[in-house]
Amino acid sequence: MSRCIRVLVLLAFALISLDAQAADALQLTTPESHQVIQRAGVAPGAGYADVLISGIVPEGTIKTTWEYRLVELPEPSPSSDFWIKFTPKMTGKRFSYSARIAAGGWYRLQVRCRVQDKTEVVGAVSPIGVGEVFVVAGQSYATNCNDERLKVTDSLQRVVAYDPKKQEWVTAHDPQPVYDNSDGGSIWPALGDALVKEFRVPVAFVNAAVGATSSNQWLPDGKLHTQLIASGAKAGHFRAVLWQQGESDVIAHTSTDQYIKNIQMIRDSAEPFWGFNPEWLLAKSTHHPTVYNDPAGELRIRTAIDRLIQKRGFSAGPDTDTLQAENRGDMKSRRHFSSIGQERAAAMWLTSVRNHLESTAASSGIQVGVAEVDITPPVGFPMAGYYHERLAEGTIDPLKAKAVVFREGDTAAVLVVCDLIGIATDLSKEVRRIASEKTGIPAENIVIAATHSHTAPDYMKELYLYLGKESQEKLRKEYIEKLINGPVTAIEQANENVKPAALTTGSAIQQTPVSFNRRFVMRDGSVKTWQSLKNPEVIRAAGPIDTEIGLLAITDRESGKKQGVISNFALHLDTVGGMKWSADYPYFIEQSLRETLGPDVISIFGTGCCGDINHSNPASPVRNKVDFIGKSLGTSVTEQLEKLTPLKNTTLTVGSQVVNLPLQDASPEEVARSIKILEIAHKGGKVDFFDHVTAYKKMILDQIRHKQPHAKTIEHITWGLSRSLAGAGESLPVDVTVMTMGDEVAIVCLPGEVFVELGLAIKQASPFKTTMIVELSNTVETIYIPHRAAYAGGSYEVTNSNVQPGSGEMLVEAAVKLLREAATKNRTD
Repeated sequence: MSRCIRVLVLLAFALISLDAQAADALQLTTPESHQVIQRAGVAPGAGYADVLISGIVPEGTIKTTWEYRLVELPEPSPSSDFWIKFTPKMTGKRFSYSARIAAGGWYRLQVRCRVQDKTEVVGAVSPIGVGEVFVVAGQSYATNCNDERLKVTDSLQRVVAYDPKKQEWVTAHDPQPVYDNSDGGSIWPALGDALVKEFRVPVAFVNAAVGATSSNQWLPDGKLHTQLIASGAKAGHFRAVLWQQGESDVIAHTSTDQYIKNIQMIRDSAEPFWGFNPEWLLAKSTHHPTVYNDPAGELRIRTAIDRLIQKRGFSAGPDTDTLQAENRGDMKSRRHFSSIGQERAAAMWLTSVRNHLESTAASSGIQVGVAEVDITPPVGFPMAGYYHERLAEGTIDPLKAKAVVFREGDTAAVLVVCDLIGIATDLSKEVRRIASEKTGIPAENIVIAATHSHTAPDYMKELYLYLGKESQEKLRKEYIEKLINGPVTAIEQANENVKPAALTTGSAIQQTPVSFNRRFVMRDGSVKTWQSLKNPEVIRAAGPIDTEIGLLAITDRESGKKQGVISNFALHLDTVGGMKWSADYPYFIEQSLRETLGPDVISIFGTGCCGDINHSNPASPVRNKVDFIGKSLGTSVTEQLEKLTPLKNTTLTVGSQVVNLPLQDASPEEVARSIKILEIAHKGGKVDFFDHVTAYKKMILDQIRHKQPHAKTIEHITWGLSRSLAGAGESLPVDVTVMTMGDEVAIVCLPGEVFVELGLAIKQASPFKTTMIVELSNTVETIYIPHRAAYAGGSYEVTNSNVQPGSGEMLVEAAVKLLREAATKNRTD
């Protein structure tokens, strides 16, 4: 350590002393001075650990506000006076709390209790770090039996070792604190320095090695195994066991099979004590030229190691047998490593550790990327949602395309949700085609869904003109290009952002009423939409609601930060109104998440099955407003985030099935009548609402059902026009897609506006605990998809459906089939 750094560190400790003079001392028991805690993540300088902060407070301390802060060393004082409040768990005078700390350099940790502006008690520990931790085991080449005593050369001395005799962490200068009392040199200071330099994090070793020991002596119930268990327990969670051993087994004539059996037993018996399964990196360390000359014996052990590293839990360490001649010491060292041999063995270990970390990154389970792109139209573009043209006058909040890409091995899946009224099949096909070409993800594994905002663009006619290369206004053409490119770009960016992720899942229950079934059974046996309970003809709501908010939170394994939250709730988006663009209530869910998790988190809201659900409370003349609804849902989501369950199994599956839904017909007479009704409406004349709805849908059906439509559809309607579906015939081909992660989470993507009863039926039959159902996926031309019984009751949603009775049940059947197939695959895998 340089003189300047020594002075800075002394100043740091002096500041702690001055702080302590003003308050009683708080004793910190963990973490310990010079302790390194194993990080999550593998990238240089990145990652984090949840560090247990625990200790004892003085008798009689009044505790109101607890705070801690980290000061990065060697700074003599904090760069800011930023203290983090926390609530510890108290057991008598003992306290504990788990704090997430970033990997990197050394820190001074300070903890204090305050009453208003007065500090009651303060405690500190320094230095501590989050980085890489290893348990070392084996025999003399792993202890201090080499020629030169090496020292840690890292300027901040970020290489430490645990001393089991003194029971403290110390700088890892040779001789290493080991059980066999050897006092020469080792390879570990050089390896530690190299690891710190390459991965830019502190490094710790806990060394259980003992010279002249065979694998047989390390078996369970022996002293060495007990020392190994204790070393691992002291390290806590650690990266790997570095096993440098084999010479004594050559001398003992241990067979290949017996050596394999011994090492496997040593490893397997240690795992239950440690509570996790660290990798064992096995060095080939069988050569000891001044003790024996037994090439056949060395080959037996080397062959055993070759076979072991093919098994789960073992990886190749360095082949240090290849270090001959100048790499070995003189006769006094009995031919252990010379100083240059120590450096070269450390370099070989660095390569093995690097390979292990790279392998860990490549096989770290599911990887996820998220991104969002603005798709807000310009002022003057047509707005969707109703049966007359209205042109946008401004923007309340932006419309976005939000994408999530899941990758696991060779499997990839994409969900991109857009703040749109619906997804035209033409838009879906174009976006999926381009995105697939750009990312290599199969088009059938890409789902584009809409939230169903009624303050979003009416784009289908303009898209129809654009794809047909027909004449259109410049402003409208440019927006269609933006509309196609937006979701594609979001998918591309999410795909580029893919990285190892931790997933947590579960659901919240929306306690504050914001959703209501909008269909009602009347005294005459009919069903009517949008009724008040004050109406004496109303008997009851015709169906249920779904109060579950499905949740999937995505956390970056390297930084520990939430990258995105997928939420799913069944409530129609028509809570804003007016002539300005708005994403509706999901915007306020996004704001709630960003207030809690930070401004960069991406909120992806998938609309649940809500064809018969809206926000109008039939028991009240006052409708809930958009901000109330969104903030209420946002609160339900944010309050549940910390209670979500981590996904241990993240195996990704994607299944898709094309379902041909039978279409209603449009006769020449019906089309002719529809044209008359639409002409009256276009001129501002008064027409019956249900006649208007029927007329519009008959024009859509005419175009889809007939290769030669009875009318020129584009002259009469704006949305519903389709090039890809034109002349499809008697049925409408739609996709049902199911994405699953492990055996806990499923995302089911359905077309159209689906009745809540159908969504609940899928959830009830799903073998996945958290099943999110996203409607309005890939196709909107179905319009509403009621359940079979609803067709008997009639009213608005049935009137405004293009498909025949039973179509909803066909979707349920397809979804449940795909869910069962995914569950079966997960079990067999």
